[in-house]
This record gives sequence, C-alpha cells and structure tokens, in this order.
Amino acid sequence: MNIEDKIKLLDEYDDAYYNKQSIIDDAGYDLLKDFVYRHLPPDHPRLTKVGHSECELWPKKKHTIAMGSQNKVSTEEAIKNWVENVSFVLGVAHPEFVLQHKIDGFSLEMCYSQGRLESGLTRGDGQIGADIYENVMLFRQLPKILPIKNDVICRGEGVLYKKDYEHIQEESDGHYKNARNAASGISRRLDGTHSKYIRVIAYDVNAKVSKETEKIAILKKLGFVTVETFICNSIEEILAIYKSIRDKQRGKLPYDIDGLVLKLNDINLQEKLGVKKNKPEGQVALKFDSEKVITTVKGFRIQIGRTGKFTPVALLEDVELMGSTIKKASVHNFSLMTEIGIGIGAEVVIEKKGDIIPQVTEVITEGDPFEKPTKCPSCGGPLVDDGVNIWCRNEVCRERDVNRIVYWIQTLDMKGFSEKFVERLWDLGKVRRISDLYLLTADDFIAVEGIGEKTVITFFETMRGTSELYLQKFITALGIPTCSKSTAEILVERFGSWDSIGALVPSDLEKISGFGETSARSVCAGIAEVKSMAEDLLKVIYIKEKKQGIFTGLSFCVTGSLSSMGRKEFQTIVVDNGGIAKDTVSEGLTYLVSNDKDTGSKKNEKARKFGVKVINEDEFIVLIGGLKKKEVIVEVKKEVLTIVSEELF
Repeated sequence: MNIEDKIKLLDEYDDAYYNKQSIIDDAGYDLLKDFVYRHLPPDHPRLTKVGHSECELWPKKKHTIAMGSQNKVSTEEAIKNWVENVSFVLGVAHPEFVLQHKIDGFSLEMCYSQGRLESGLTRGDGQIGADIYENVMLFRQLPKILPIKNDVICRGEGVLYKKDYEHIQEESDGHYKNARNAASGISRRLDGTHSKYIRVIAYDVNAKVSKETEKIAILKKLGFVTVETFICNSIEEILAIYKSIRDKQRGKLPYDIDGLVLKLNDINLQEKLGVKKNKPEGQVALKFDSEKVITTVKGFRIQIGRTGKFTPVALLEDVELMGSTIKKASVHNFSLMTEIGIGIGAEVVIEKKGDIIPQVTEVITEGDPFEKPTKCPSCGGPLVDDGVNIWCRNEVCRERDVNRIVYWIQTLDMKGFSEKFVERLWDLGKVRRISDLYLLTADDFIAVEGIGEKTVITFFETMRGTSELYLQKFITALGIPTCSKSTAEILVERFGSWDSIGALVPSDLEKISGFGETSARSVCAGIAEVKSMAEDLLKVIYIKEKKQGIFTGLSFCVTGSLSSMGRKEFQTIVVDNGGIAKDTVSEGLTYLVSNDKDTGSKKNEKARKFGVKVINEDEFIVLIGGLKKKEVIVEVKKEVLTIVSEELF
C-alpha cells in the first residue's frame, strides 16, 4: 500500500468518524496518520485538512471563523519541550497557561442573534459545517436565550455523560461503539431521537477579552456549563495536574476525556504565535495514551442478564493492564463477535480506559469460530436470536431469575443478601421469583446449610422494611428494560398508578416531551415484559400512597455531603414529608440543599441559572422541624445574573 492509498484509507476513516460509525480506534488512527504525515511534503494539502465534509442531510453554513484542530503531544517529555519552546519563541520566562479537559465528544458552534440561538454548527471540514439547529434546541446545558441582546458566537463540545450513554446502549441494544460515536451520530439524526441526552460544555466565546480565563467567566455568566479549567504557572504544575487527571481522576469523571488542552492564558501571546496549517501555535492537545495489551482468547462464557439477554465474555490468558490482572473482557453481543471476527485462540487487543470494564477493541488473528449456543446453558431452554442479541425466554431460568432477584435486592439496598444466598434459595426451590422472598417462613431456612438464627432474624426485618414501597421505587426495582430512574419518575407523575402504567401503549408516551417513537416502544415493551412479575409482587407487598406533609408540592435536591444525614436519609425525609426527592437540578426544582451555597459547583450554578432557591443544611433542618404544612410558603426568587457588558461583543 503506497502513501496515496494510505491517504484514501484516512479519508475513509474520517468519513466514518464524522458521518457514520467509527471503524478504527483513536490510537490506531493516530498511528496511521502520524506515519502518513511524516512522509508528505510540507505543502501537501492533506496537512491542512480539518474534519471531513458533512453528509447532505442537514443544511450547510459557513463558520464565522474557521474551526481548526490542534497539534498533539502524548509524552511528558514532549509536553515539557512544547512549553520550553513557546517560552523561548515569545521571550517570556514564565508565561501563564491554562489546562482544560479535552472532552471526547463532537465540536459545536452556537450562533446567537440578538441573544437568541439561531444556529448550531458541527465542525464539518473546518470551513463549513452542518446546521443541526432542531436537534441543538433539545440539547441540555445550553441556554437558548442569553441575558444580553447581542450577536454572540460560542463554541463547545457536545457530549454524552456515561450514565446517559449506558441508558441509550440498553435501549438501542448496544448499537454504538462508544459514547463519542453515539453523541456524534445522535446529533445528526433527523428524528431527534436521544438528542435530549446530549449536553454542551462550552470553552470559547467571541468576547473582546485578553485571557482565556475571562472567556470562561463570561460563558458562565451567559448561562453555559463550562469546561474544567486550571491555571498553571510552571511546567511542574502542568505535569502534576496532567498526571493526576490521567492516573486518578479520569475514570471518575461523568464524561469521557481523551486528554487535556494546554493554552497560553494570554490571548495576545497566542495571536503573536499565530496559526500554522490550521493549528494554533499557542495551544496543544495533551493526549492520554490508552493502555493496551495483546493477549489470547482461551474461550468464551455466556452471561445471562436479568432480562434474559446473553452477553458473550472472552476468557483470556492472564495479562497485566493498568495495575490489575485481566482475565476476561466483554464482547457485548454476538453480532459484534461476527463483525470483528473473534474466536477461540484469537490474538486480541484489550483496552481499558479509566475504570471502565476491559474491552476487546481489535482482533489481530481471528482464531477458531465460536459456535452460537442453541440452547440456554443455564436452563437448557430454547433461545431467541434477533440478529444482534440472543435471548432466553424460558419462564424458569436459574441465572436470569437469580440476577433479577439480586437486582431487586440491590436497588432496595437490602442488607445481608448475597448472590450466593439467593442461588442457594433458588436451588432448594424456595425462591424462583421476587415475590417468593416475601412468602418465606422460618421453617424454609432449616434446610439452608450455614444459615444461623441471626441471619434469619435480619432477613425478616429486611423483608418487613421493603413490604411497603412508593410506586417510583417499585418501578425502579423491577428493572424494567430501558426504564431509568428518571423515566420511572415521569411515569409516576403522569399516570399515578401501576394499573395505568401497566396499560400504557407507545402513543401514550409519545405525547410526553422527551419521548420519541423508539423510546416509547422500548419502555412499553419493557413494562409488558415485567408485568406478570409485578402483579405477583403486588399480591405480597403494598404500594404506599404518596404522603401529604409539610413538603407537599415541593421538590428537593442535595449537593455535597451533609453532616447530620446521608443522601438516602435525606431523600427519605423529603418523601416521608410529602415532597419529591430529585437527583438532578432542573427547571421547576424548589430547593437545592448545598453544604456550601457559595461554591461554583455545577449543581449550584444550575440552581442559579434556573432560579432555584439554594439553602444550607441548617435551613433544611428548620424546614423539617420548625414549620407546619400551612406555614410553608414557597418563594422561588430568580437570582439576578451579573450582566455581561454588551461592549465585550
């Protein structure tokens, strides 16, 4: 393959990345790109290419200022060399830098006319992007109207948070390879499905300021969620933050990052260095090398989830990766096994990013084909193959039943129950469905070896504590496929009873904002799947009526640690007093309880944006004990945003 063939291959990879589904991982792409670029003459047009031309589904619009890319470095030595070179060229001994998360999403330019969002452009080829305005209007963390009536251009990254990506994967049967691909693909969907899950994190604005940190401050005042930004005054500070995020913090972030961006804080100094080949010389991307290892597949094991879905797991020759011994890796589904050609004896590349489960990302040699199972390895029952996944639909399947019961136990935080304990009860024929837990007697434990009197007492105390549940908790613990906690909350608020929810059809949900045709169908199918199990449970447990109390009509969210109670205790207090306990800050929330009202935490900032009243722990305790229902006065005052000077635009 000559150099021109390699360029064509890069173009194919670019087209797949920007317009379809990525067909190569970042590390492999970068290796090929670096090789090609080293062998091209300085004036070759490929060296100035940014992004890729968009498909024809959306209208095109020219960027006001070209959206370039950045030079990249990936070693500590290279970072040090870049900083020293910049200092030398500028003749400045210790220039101030900023470090920002390099968010693994898609670039977005937001254009406001007289303070109103007018367009949302993808990167495209750097000069012209697709205007996906209709979908952008559904994105989260994005103000549609600014507090100033000016023409403003902001740039940010569209991203799927990890929890939202997991929900989408479950709903779409693992359609996407990673969160970045999912965000990019969803943003261009003509039907807007799942666009509500995309969040925008801003990092640039066309304000007349002299520092990058001033841009971030202005973006916050305009109502944006902004990229995490650190100020650094030395190479030692830069490397310390780089290594800390790479080695300790990266896996704990709510979204994926593939590195950091290092910039001169002084914009005038950036302009002095200029732009070469569409890449600013005053900025550089500090890439994280994803750790990878090569090992051999010894065989496969099938995991059967609570829904009966089969997940193939590759059993590997032991290999060290990121400080741990890897013995197995997920392959996700049988369709993917066929697509990547993995088999027994295959040599494969295993990758682990942060705290994510190890995954097979590449197959070097295919090995011997793995035959799909024709019957369930757990119960021996027949299987359903839908072309992507394989399912066991047998009414009595040990592994599926145990996982379903364990999910109920874990969701309700039932202490003292282990998976092995459930397996023993199942094997003795004492428990086959969740409802069977509530029918057990003390005599049933006589045959269970190793179970003492204390365990039996704890068991019945726990069962009594979960025999009455609020409807939202009941629905969440059922483990309805594609039905998240927030979806359960919507179902309860809209339809009120299990009888109404159990009778839902897709058209009922499609009328609700945020539900598309696909998600409505998926949720209804999930409800139908657990309906029989739910009806059995309702014979042995009781759905509590929502309490009326001093918090009736009020909703609460908490941020940070409280000194007098845990998060679950806080939520219980709210619900027991008639209120609604929420996990996130959104428009319509009554109170955010914060351990520090003055911090710049994301929940505090969102509360200010939506006009939510922020109170501290002491004020919350006063509400609990010092007010009767009739004395509660809801007074939600919108905090006045610090006005951004119109002279900056």
